[in-house]
Amino acid sequence: MIEMLKQTPKFCWYHVTNMSAEDRDELLSKHGLTEQMLGYANDRNESVRMEFDSDADEALIILDVISAEPEPVLTRPVGIVLVKGNLYTFAHRPTDYIKKEILTGSINGKRPEDEQLSVFEFLITGIYPLMTMYGEEITEINRQRRAIQAQFGNRKQLTKQTNDLLHLQIQMIYLQNSLANNLIMLNQIRRSYKTNATEDDLDLLDAVRVEVEQARDMAGLAMEVINAVTKATGTLGNRDLNWTMKVLTVYSIVFTIPTVVSGFYGENVDYLPFASHSSGWWVTIVIMIVLMVAATYAFHRYGFLKK
Repeated sequence: MIEMLKQTPKFCWYHVTNMSAEDRDELLSKHGLTEQMLGYANDRNESVRMEFDSDADEALIILDVISAEPEPVLTRPVGIVLVKGNLYTFAHRPTDYIKKEILTGSINGKRPEDEQLSVFEFLITGIYPLMTMYGEEITEINRQRRAIQAQFGNRKQLTKQTNDLLHLQIQMIYLQNSLANNLIMLNQIRRSYKTNATEDDLDLLDAVRVEVEQARDMAGLAMEVINAVTKATGTLGNRDLNWTMKVLTVYSIVFTIPTVVSGFYGENVDYLPFASHSSGWWVTIVIMIVLMVAATYAFHRYGFLKK
């Protein structure tokens, strides 16, 4: 579906959601976009990048944004095309929310009036709130990580805590990768438009770059903390496993005693104490119990049953 969401004296903005074959034909015939440009802009798996052709007066920008449907991935690409002074954005269902953010976007609460607003200013001020969402997502991940840490006293949920931390790690990997790629792309925009944009335009772009850099640094610190917590969780799990194996080893030794004692008496060896006594069966049981208790006490005395 093609929507014209904004029209100013300087440009028009068209937003395309889940592009159909009819939409493609209209964009090719009436708007002057190329087949290659549409293929890149509408690709759900396209990598972040920027291509600028000053002679043809067109540019392609692939930008990673936070997905409204975070499963199975946390970030998804959106396509942005500038052709003949007009702006085209391409989204799918998980990223269709960007039209609202771009339409109301501003930097520090400021955006030029429509009469003075250029397509570059509109685009950059629209991208800014999309980049601030990364910081909000990182803050939410930190909140979830603190909630997991608060449950460390409950050893019964250690496996669940480990799985939750692994999920947070995967989310942070997506965020870090997207932020790094977005920053590279914004630097490419600055280099490409340096001779075509005003100082005010470049200042707006620098504000977005600073936001992305801050989010990247936040993500790096958050990832370090999550890795440290995950390592601590693994250490707790290993300690519990070592203790379990130690206890099982101790009791395997303790329960070997009845086999040894009954084995001697079962072979009818001469001169064994009480072997010929009428109560010899009960005597052997008492011997087994005494030896098992003594072995258990000895293991406990020397710390083999301690965590």
